[in-house]
Amino acid sequence: MLTTQRYFFRSIVALAVVFITTSFSARAQSFRAAVIAGINSSQVSGDELSGFNKAGLLIGGSAILPVSKKSLVEMELLFIQKGSKTPAVKDGAANVYYKMSLNYLEVPLIYTFRPVKYVSLHAGPTLGVLVGSKEEDIAGELIGQPPFLKTELGIAGGLSIYFKDNFSLCMRLSNSLLPIRNTGANTRLFKSGQYNSGLAFFLQYTFKSKNQGE
Repeated sequence: MLTTQRYFFRSIVALAVVFITTSFSARAQSFRAAVIAGINSSQVSGDELSGFNKAGLLIGGSAILPVSKKSLVEMELLFIQKGSKTPAVKDGAANVYYKMSLNYLEVPLIYTFRPVKYVSLHAGPTLGVLVGSKEEDIAGELIGQPPFLKTELGIAGGLSIYFKDNFSLCMRLSNSLLPIRNTGANTRLFKSGQYNSGLAFFLQYTFKSKNQGE
């Protein structure tokens, strides 16, 4: 499994290098930048919980390269919080509490297609680096749990609705392609372990390029 992760990691890095090289070789006036901020509701497959109960931040920016009148490629850099949490306790329910908090620096490489003025669709691979993790229950922080892997390879896709040409509300679904940690339980086909899933809502503001003016 480690060899597979290294292969995918190198593939994403190679794609990122190609994107950066292409961006800098393109005309400066076609290059755009954006800021991103919103929330990510998440769950973890394989933790015996269900529902997108863990809410976290999603914030960052992106470099944008148009490739045609209706499509573009974006390389984002995001700080994103993932994990899982028990749902709110209902009356008469057992007093059970569990929370998994995972913080990632993530680089999605996104292809966006905008068939009409006010809507676009996007999809692409994501590579995350784990920068913090914590598990806790009603007694406090859990110690001695199986370690999380330092990198996460995933895929994401969604849609955007534009209020203006450079301001949009985005919805994005994301899933891990490889386990975030191995637990020995078979959860997806022949692969064992736990996987992140997320449903994010965020605002994106795209700055105008030089040839568009202010």
